[in-house]
Amino acid sequence: MARKPGKTYRTSSGKTVDFGALLLANETAPAIGNMNVNARGDEIDPAGNITKSREQIMREYNELNTMVPSDDKIPEGTGISADEDWKDWEPPKTVKTEPAPIQPVIPTPPPPPIQEPEPEKIKEPEPVKQKQDESKPMTVAQMVEANPDRVIDKTNDTKKLPTGGLAAAVAAAKEVEDNVQQSPQQKQLNTPGVRRI
Repeated sequence: MARKPGKTYRTSSGKTVDFGALLLANETAPAIGNMNVNARGDEIDPAGNITKSREQIMREYNELNTMVPSDDKIPEGTGISADEDWKDWEPPKTVKTEPAPIQPVIPTPPPPPIQEPEPEKIKEPEPVKQKQDESKPMTVAQMVEANPDRVIDKTNDTKKLPTGGLAAAVAAAKEVEDNVQQSPQQKQLNTPGVRRI
């Protein structure tokens, strides 16, 4: 009988490898993973002994997952009669209790207001005036220290300072005219009033 060409492959070195024969030779070897099966699909214990064969596992699966409906009897109720359930049952006894007397609420006086301590006034140190040589001119910082009330603050000016160069100034001054002429159809569409559709 001629051998069936199965899963035989030729390697780059020219040898032939039969994967079908490799699978058959190693089907009892444990598979890698946490499913506890061998290469064929049988369930095995930690020692490597087969506990359930692949055929048994497939049969159980097919019995549970079938497309054919079963004609079993439809169960009605639990099979326990209501008289058996309620024989020993008695309603719970309620004990009437009187509510506790209400205690009058005495308002507590508000706490006295907390007086905040007055902050101490801190005296600013007077600037030390250094003797200036008549030969050397005063720097700006020395002039500000000598006369702090004469300093002009220009940080809050609302005038917009010019930005950009000559091209920006020319572009801002230039006015763009709309010289686009409309076609007769556009003029007709843009005329106000009722139009015939």
